[in-house]
Amino acid sequence: MFIPKQYGKSRVDSCPFCGKQSTTVNKQGVPVCLQHKNEELSGLKCFCGEYLELRGGKWGPYFFCMKCGNISFAKGLEANPDISKGNAGFKVQQKAKPTYKVEEKKGNEIVIRSDELDFYY
Repeated sequence: MFIPKQYGKSRVDSCPFCGKQSTTVNKQGVPVCLQHKNEELSGLKCFCGEYLELRGGKWGPYFFCMKCGNISFAKGLEANPDISKGNAGFKVQQKAKPTYKVEEKKGNEIVIRSDELDFYY
């Protein structure tokens, strides 16, 4: 059965920072959402440990490693899972978590033997 292609369904890019559908392109040529339009990808490393250079081509962005050569954009992001946490070249301010003190209640401990069970229940 032949299913014709639909316009806009063949390639859907997602934002590398948050995973939402990308609607714009940042300065580097990476498809991102509107919230991350001013963010940049930098300091990304390859699986071998070398730094990745971001390049753009006919079919979108890709990475280049000095040892491994050209790497797809998806594999380059897979090698750096900490992008969404804010640790790869840009800083995201995180709110300090409040600390709570837990007070222990001191209670009386009662030991009931099996022959005394009938008296308490």
